[in-house]
Amino acid sequence: MTNNLKGIKLKILIFVIITCLLCSTFLFYEKIEIFINNYFNPVVLTDVENCEMKVHFIDVGQGDSILIELPDEKIMLVDAGPSSSEDKLLNYLKSIFSQRSDNVIDYFVVTHQDEDHSGGADVVFQNYDVLNFYRPNVFTDEEIETYGYTNVGICNTLCYTTMIELMYDENCDVFLNTMYESMPKLEDNIDYNIQFLSPIDDTYTTPNNYSPIIILSYQNRKIMLTGDAEEKVEEQVLNKYGIEILSCDVLKLGHHGSSTSTSLEFLSTVSPLYAVISVGEDNSYGHPNEDVLARVEAVVGKNKILRTDINGNIVVGVDKDEQTNGKGNLNIATNKAPIVYTYIHWWTVVVVIEGLCFIIIFIPKYNKKIKKNKK
Repeated sequence: MTNNLKGIKLKILIFVIITCLLCSTFLFYEKIEIFINNYFNPVVLTDVENCEMKVHFIDVGQGDSILIELPDEKIMLVDAGPSSSEDKLLNYLKSIFSQRSDNVIDYFVVTHQDEDHSGGADVVFQNYDVLNFYRPNVFTDEEIETYGYTNVGICNTLCYTTMIELMYDENCDVFLNTMYESMPKLEDNIDYNIQFLSPIDDTYTTPNNYSPIIILSYQNRKIMLTGDAEEKVEEQVLNKYGIEILSCDVLKLGHHGSSTSTSLEFLSTVSPLYAVISVGEDNSYGHPNEDVLARVEAVVGKNKILRTDINGNIVVGVDKDEQTNGKGNLNIATNKAPIVYTYIHWWTVVVVIEGLCFIIIFIPKYNKKIKKNKK
């Protein structure tokens, strides 16, 4: 009996020691999480890691999220994907920020109120310091009542109101996604330029059309981001700007390759070398549209269409090349679908380890007692 008691005490002691050791790991759990998630969901930067500007089209399923590492080391995030992909977004962001000494997103742009673009905004505000936030000209009833806004869009979805509440809590500088001239925080940089070509109207009947069409320019290379902007906005932009502004090297197709966007005239004017489609695998909307794909293939070729549902994360890099008369090199890297689709939290791993240790240490003794009683 005494030996049994000693054995039980020893097992309890071993279990307590293991528990204490595991608890001590929470002192540096963030580094452990980054290591684990980088292993299972690698952020592939092969061929682009030395580029001065990198544009990451993050695979967030049926939605948009684009992270931009600018040449002056500032960070810009355009959209945050759906809430169902928050873990995937957070995993990717943490992988990028693990290489940096700060936790700052200089420019955070939410193109419009739809959940597949704004659903992950809460984890962005909760985990990072946002300096400048760009929002659509769409307000909640509470904002309209409090501040008396007029001639604005209205949205009161839980996702959007949560994002707006966090925006106020963040106390960051807030700007509307209106014409570039009215956005002083994004002035021309001597090395690169960020230009908002739309929205042109103050309000739209279709929420997608609040999406700004943005051009990133560096080393005479241009990347166009379109959010979910539809043909109406494309037509407005075509009427306002010339081909010298609109022609780009990379085009992110509007509205996930839907039939509502990427008109033939717009596509012909932009005339990209590559097309990127941010879209979820086997999505219920039938994106990308077959007719749109056919149009894009005719312009860029089938092998130059990059899709997050097929290629996973897509990274476009631009760097200097003295041999190309001032036109930078365009580098593209992709990775396959991640092995693990959700962000692995260290506390989850600890709980699993603790459970296994409990079973290994205590359950065999319990099983022996059961067998003895049966006899």
